[in-house]
Amino acid sequence: MKTREAIGDWQDQLSVVIPAYNEENGIQPTLEGLRERLPRAEVIVVDDGSRDQTLTRALAVPGVRVVSHAYNRGYGAALKTGMRLASRRHVAWFDADNEHRVDDLVAMAKRISEDNHAAVIGRRIGPSVSAVRSTGKLAIRMLARSLGVDLGKDLNCGLRVFKHAVIRRYLAILPDAFSASMTSTMVLIEQGYRVAFHDIDVNRRIGSSKVKIRDGFATMVLVLRFVMLFAPLRIFFLPGLVAFLAGVTYGAVRAVLEGRGVPVAGMMVALAGMLACMLGLVADQISQLRLSQLASGLRAEEFADAQELTEASALAQSDRSAASPARVTALPEPSAPLRHERDAPSEALDDGNASEQLVDPQEGGRQRVER
Repeated sequence: MKTREAIGDWQDQLSVVIPAYNEENGIQPTLEGLRERLPRAEVIVVDDGSRDQTLTRALAVPGVRVVSHAYNRGYGAALKTGMRLASRRHVAWFDADNEHRVDDLVAMAKRISEDNHAAVIGRRIGPSVSAVRSTGKLAIRMLARSLGVDLGKDLNCGLRVFKHAVIRRYLAILPDAFSASMTSTMVLIEQGYRVAFHDIDVNRRIGSSKVKIRDGFATMVLVLRFVMLFAPLRIFFLPGLVAFLAGVTYGAVRAVLEGRGVPVAGMMVALAGMLACMLGLVADQISQLRLSQLASGLRAEEFADAQELTEASALAQSDRSAASPARVTALPEPSAPLRHERDAPSEALDDGNASEQLVDPQEGGRQRVER
């Protein structure tokens, strides 16, 4: 049986990022459950331009960092903002609609802390919420597998835990929309990281899903773009080689049997196949150049409109002085390394338009610093 200090260690290494858009009914019970079970973990809520009371209800829960986008930028954009602000060794994604269970998050966080995994990804064991979504997910899985990528049965479960230093390398290529979950899985698998899947149960969702049918078509396009980035030869080389061999074979057979030379159709098919193979080789070279940029650390996206609103009385008790009722802190410095992670990639973090606000309920005022 593990000691209380050992349990505290993995909590001290965990940041939980919660993207929220119009989740006024689910956000408060979600945060209260997390704070009760994980009092030492860092919990970051990114309100993605909600038009309801999501921001107000998130601020009502003590001990939570709350960041607000001035306008709706997307599920993936909110996750990226939260991950850039996270300061712990491991970073988890957790939905704001109370669908995920804290017990599953605890098990996954312990697993990534104890084992040498780059990520532990949740895999829902229940059926899909609708036949339409189930059919769409099947079509996306078949497309991905035809291109050599196996995503498993659950493409976009929002509960997952990463090594922070690993996922930070790929923030620049994660989409701003709902496909961030699937893309993160594809990136880690394609790059050869050790990934574990963890079966989870889910609660009944509070509120309605924001995913639309058009998001499914956008996800299919994203799969193609992803394979073009990481392995373009899978798209061009094999079809090109098949076309080239078919053209040559057809032309040779016709030339031998009829004695009239190589037919134009055979030459055209063989030439098209050769061009496809050459295009694949050129695309592969471009892909390798881009991947080398990722390996060395890409420039992070600007914080743009991110503004942090956090209760100082809940978060700053340990390091504020008695003479100062509220503490004003800035967003991370560009060269600040990740805590506990010496080999984290360097990222130039441009936060010129970002600000953080801390509120002291006793003062009734708000301090703000712009950088």
